[in-house]
Amino acid sequence: MGKQVRSIDAEKAYNRRWLLGLIVGLLLLSVLGSLWMFTVASRLPPELAIHWNSKNEVDGWTSLWGIAVTTVLTAVGVGGVIAVLAVVSRGQNLLIARIGAGVGVGFGVGLATLMVAVVAGQIDLMDTTQAEVSGPVMAAGLALALILGVLVMWLYTPGELDRTPDAEVLAVNASATEEGSALALDGAERAAQGETMRISVSMGKWAWVLSVGLGATVAVSTYFIFPVLALLGVVIGAITWVFCQGTAVIGPDGVKVLASGFFKLMPLEWKEVRGASVDDIKAMDYGGWGYRMNGGSVAFIMSSGPALVMECGFHQKFVISMPDAQSAGEAAALVNGYAQSRKVKN
Repeated sequence: MGKQVRSIDAEKAYNRRWLLGLIVGLLLLSVLGSLWMFTVASRLPPELAIHWNSKNEVDGWTSLWGIAVTTVLTAVGVGGVIAVLAVVSRGQNLLIARIGAGVGVGFGVGLATLMVAVVAGQIDLMDTTQAEVSGPVMAAGLALALILGVLVMWLYTPGELDRTPDAEVLAVNASATEEGSALALDGAERAAQGETMRISVSMGKWAWVLSVGLGATVAVSTYFIFPVLALLGVVIGAITWVFCQGTAVIGPDGVKVLASGFFKLMPLEWKEVRGASVDDIKAMDYGGWGYRMNGGSVAFIMSSGPALVMECGFHQKFVISMPDAQSAGEAAALVNGYAQSRKVKN
């Protein structure tokens, strides 16, 4: 584990710079590779080979623009995602985060190299019957990918995440769980009246970024291999979108989350709930964002920050992101109100 040597704000700024640098670096390298392709466009066949079958025969073709776009999207889309996930997961393991950042850069550069090598292997050919991946270009590119990957692992030195709970979250949690507090009494009264609370949670703008970005990367990268496969990008983008927002519903029948307002997740009856609290969570502690199942926890995570945490049978936790601490406190108080009334009835 690394040692914290920066202030909290400095650590956040440090990782933001790395996130930006990793993405921009992969983008620049892949764009440079694509621009090189156009400098040799006059020496290439009209249609370029992009796929070979098990007999090493060309069975897939595309345009120069197709390969250029694929180069950028796969390098940034795949390599960038790996690197970004590594940076945001540093709370789990700092060494793995450093290795992941290096692997992401190396993988992205390697994918860009493959596309450049495919084009280089077709220079001065009249057609694609003799097309092949350029060995020297591939070897040089892989060497560059290895060097850059190792360099990133060495230079990227994140500090420990600040895990001090937010003061507002702590205060709201105390109010929601303390018997006799105004918030707890209000939750009990609302439960007695059979009130239903609906709280919308969402990744916000990141829902679009994640859904469109992931869907487009899959669609474009598969289209030039086999066009019909591009539909996978639409499916993956749509599925991702469904789990990027939802509504937490707390009512007389129990608790549930409706992903995108219709797909029911995490249904709980009151007999299963022992109590609730408010916690200041880190998304990566639950494996990331979206609908997560991690060990003894089931979670619907839209962001790090305030969350409703419900203790259920067999030491299991159900966690739902909340838009703010106040909403989390009101939700926890209502859950406790319903859970307590159930115990009294029994």
